[in-house]
Amino acid sequence: MMEELVAKYLANELNTSERADFESQLIQDEKLRLDLEAYAKVLDLTSNEDNTIFNADTAWNKVNERTKETKVVKIQKTNFSFLKVAATLLVLAVAGYFIYNSTLNQEAEGTELASVPHGIKEFTLPDGSLVKLNANAKLTLSKNFGDSNRNVILSGEANFDIVRDEKKPFIIEAGNSTVKVLGTSFNLTTDAEDGVELDVTEGLVEFSSTITGAKEQVAKGQSAKLDKTGKVLQKKEMKDTNFSGWWTRKLEYDDTPLSEVFKDLEDTYWVEVDYNEAIGACPLTSTFQGATIEDVIKTIVATFPEVKLVSFKENQIKLDGKACYH
Repeated sequence: MMEELVAKYLANELNTSERADFESQLIQDEKLRLDLEAYAKVLDLTSNEDNTIFNADTAWNKVNERTKETKVVKIQKTNFSFLKVAATLLVLAVAGYFIYNSTLNQEAEGTELASVPHGIKEFTLPDGSLVKLNANAKLTLSKNFGDSNRNVILSGEANFDIVRDEKKPFIIEAGNSTVKVLGTSFNLTTDAEDGVELDVTEGLVEFSSTITGAKEQVAKGQSAKLDKTGKVLQKKEMKDTNFSGWWTRKLEYDDTPLSEVFKDLEDTYWVEVDYNEAIGACPLTSTFQGATIEDVIKTIVATFPEVKLVSFKENQIKLDGKACYH
């Protein structure tokens, strides 16, 4: 039995040929190295001045019993060189174990791409597709992405420019939704206030609920939303292109309530806007191109005398004021 062979190896009771064969197996057999590690832990091999001899029968009995009580087996000084070899093999076994499992976990979970807390990051995927990740977004590629599939999982907001491949559709799992495309451009966010939101700028996208199975074909110039329950899916014509402001740095408003403007600012500039609800209905007409968040806030305050800037500290903005009547 292999257990007996391991015990004899640890007891240094194998002849030269047997030892060479066994060590050759150790190199090639990951499981055998891990078994050796486990047995050595049970035996707790040590060396001291006593002359008690360690033999294979004793070793095998201890391994077979799997006793919880820690026992020390004392070995003759003449076996010290053997112990160094065993210790080296044990270290290699432990290292091999963690490397092996780390590799398995990485392959099972796939590759993870992430942005930064207050900025965006752009990635070129193995299939040539381009992805921009908004702040705090994360995209996980499946195992063998680009070879046997093009499946990913999105958390947060991202803009996709997908290379066309009719044999391998690009499939995104996002919250309670699934997005399927062959090759197109679109913006997708799982951070929408009322669920998952899709905005298509090129081509055609299949947008479906994983809860009800309902699906919509969303074309260029259209947007769709799936509520947080995953049960209500709605498609409509795109009202504006401010959804892309976080990476184009362009925002356009035409009598747009400040409450909607503030949502865009939070998404585009990664800030939090705390404001008096009374000013939320104030209608803003303005266009911002490449402006800083400071510039935008100054414009809003200058446009509405009723709106006052209370504080602007780091990424926290506080506004107060009265309702607008013009």
